[in-house]
Amino acid sequence: MKPSYFFLLAIMLVSYPGQSFSGVYKQVDEHGNVTYSNVQSRDAEKIDLPPLVVVPSVNSDGVDSRIRKRRENKVLKGQRQELEQQIAEQAHQLDKLKHEYKDGQPDRLGSERNYQRYLDRVDRLKKEIGFRETNLQALQRQLEELPNPN
Repeated sequence: MKPSYFFLLAIMLVSYPGQSFSGVYKQVDEHGNVTYSNVQSRDAEKIDLPPLVVVPSVNSDGVDSRIRKRRENKVLKGQRQELEQQIAEQAHQLDKLKHEYKDGQPDRLGSERNYQRYLDRVDRLKKEIGFRETNLQALQRQLEELPNPN
């Protein structure tokens, strides 16, 4: 007798309509409160929702290294721009000094009646030109040694 009870129980479960869990139902009560559920109730109406859009995940392998590389490149570009600006300033100052120096024969100024003052200024200009050239070469070497951002 026991097997027949199980058979009868199985037939009842299969044939019993039961609650449907295949949808979304909207119910509005007497106070106007809206309730959404996946269980159909007495006054609920089924809502047809648009299909879900499934977006495949993005490969996140190496994201940290790519972010780090972008930050490093940004820093390198900033350093490169700063060095290029310093080089331009040094080159401009050097050109002004060379123009004033005129290959060792600068014009005498009115305040240089004393010839020694003139010679001191010529010597100062010559030293300043050497200093600026040294600075310019050091900055250019520094720029060349700086890695190129990709």
